[in-house]
Amino acid sequence: MPPFLLLLFLAVAALLAGCASGQGAAPRGGPPDTTAPAIIGTNPSDGAINVAGERVTVEFSEYMNEAAAQQNVVITPIPAIPPEFDWSGRKLEIRFRQPLLPNRTYAVTFGAGLTDLSNNRLGRGLTLRFATGPHLDSGAIRGTVAGVAQRRAVVFAWIVPPGDIRFLDTLRPDSVRPDFVAPISDDGMFSLEGLPAGTFRLLAVADEFGDQLLNPGTDAFGIFSRQAVIPPNYTQPVVGFHARMRPAPLDLKPPSLYSVRSVANTRTELRFSEPIDTATLRAANFTLATSSGNTITPNTVWQTAESHLIVQLHHPPLAADSEVTLTVRDLADTAGNRLPDSVATQQFTATPLRDTLPPTLLPLDVDTVRSYAVSDSIRLRFNKAVRLATPAEALTLRDTAGRTARFRIVQISPVELHAFPVDTLAGVGRGMLDLRFGTISDLSGNRTDSIIRLPIRLAPARLNGTMQGTLTDTASPGSNHIIMFTAVATGAVWQLRGAKAGAWEMKRLPEGEYRVAAFRDSNGNGVYDGGTIAPWRGAEPYAEFAGTVRVRPRWTVNEIELVVVG
Repeated sequence: MPPFLLLLFLAVAALLAGCASGQGAAPRGGPPDTTAPAIIGTNPSDGAINVAGERVTVEFSEYMNEAAAQQNVVITPIPAIPPEFDWSGRKLEIRFRQPLLPNRTYAVTFGAGLTDLSNNRLGRGLTLRFATGPHLDSGAIRGTVAGVAQRRAVVFAWIVPPGDIRFLDTLRPDSVRPDFVAPISDDGMFSLEGLPAGTFRLLAVADEFGDQLLNPGTDAFGIFSRQAVIPPNYTQPVVGFHARMRPAPLDLKPPSLYSVRSVANTRTELRFSEPIDTATLRAANFTLATSSGNTITPNTVWQTAESHLIVQLHHPPLAADSEVTLTVRDLADTAGNRLPDSVATQQFTATPLRDTLPPTLLPLDVDTVRSYAVSDSIRLRFNKAVRLATPAEALTLRDTAGRTARFRIVQISPVELHAFPVDTLAGVGRGMLDLRFGTISDLSGNRTDSIIRLPIRLAPARLNGTMQGTLTDTASPGSNHIIMFTAVATGAVWQLRGAKAGAWEMKRLPEGEYRVAAFRDSNGNGVYDGGTIAPWRGAEPYAEFAGTVRVRPRWTVNEIELVVVG
């Protein structure tokens, strides 16, 4: 071979070799790396005792994302000075910058968020336990947390001091770091390892800052239904601890009253910084004081259908161009934060305009493009509060042959009506929806005799399925439970209330994919109670079915097992 061809061959070979090498990466053009990394060795080994060194070495099966490692490795007892992390290839060396405490059990937990260079997650945490003395604390608390969704979520555990009966009420997770920490795996499982005998308070936290503190306005959290107890002379892990992560951090900011304006001499509009809890929108909580010394209480208060930030009042007529002082009291946002007195008063000028326009119908949920199933309800929303004179005549659905389907109308709020079909129009492809405005007026009596006619497509009545299963609650089998069926596609929720331990059945579920969960309705209010942190009050015991359940028309899906523990 001529020398120049030999040199060209060697250069091409070196280039190809370089393209196929690297830190565990697949050659360009090859299949993507989808294999999750694994821990293949540690020093000291798990369970080692009398450990005298001040470093821990861990070897992974692949090259890892070094930048994310420190946020996903938890060491307890928590070192006063954070250790150093030093990488050499696939090996991580953790060097402690202070001597390890004598006669203590250490737990080094590698969280699910550790990733390799292809962003494959470790997926499930692993805990390395070793002792600096002759005894290894090997107690363990295991359970699950729902709603983690691959967040950096961990479980905090504090040892409850013996005899301290106020510890649960006085502990502040926002300022006191836990005694033990365990990451939550992608599947929601956690395992606190290397624990001594004792009583532990647990808290699931999406620790956004990684500071091992609960930041209530930033970190979402979940409260367990009870404390964990590891008995003396334990031989088995303590299991059965379940929590449900709140979907968002606590809302700690109180609402503000931004503005007040006079829409008509009988109607005033208020705009808030966030939605107000409609349970606090009572007429007695609003006062209008005029410059002439009169005090007026509204007749009706409502949250508008266009925006949940806007509240309107209907009241007796105000004198034209008079100065009015509005005072609100006992209002709260949907998180329970009360509106401060300092922002509860505003002045405005009353308009001379009378309310003479009839109510306006906002866009319907049905249109001429999307097919409407006759079994669906229809929401009728208006721009102001309305009264319904003859509900049976307000809405009808006609086919081309003149047949009609009637509706039962229920007033959900002053500005919203729900129409539920009483009849069906089987086999019809198109229809005409008639809304008679002559049956609807506003609170001032304004109305119009017009009829809105909307041509719509008609889909066949929805074909429903049935779901069956069993509910287990050994601690309180006779209690009422609520089973929730959440549609994956839309987020709509169906509920089976009053379920007892044993077999259950949910009929008439529309076709689709569902998440299934249940909770013990301990306080009987029909709403899941997530507990409180200070003073501590445990959450209502909660269970979630692993994965989703597919409901098919006219089929029964069974063997859905829900186990409520707590």
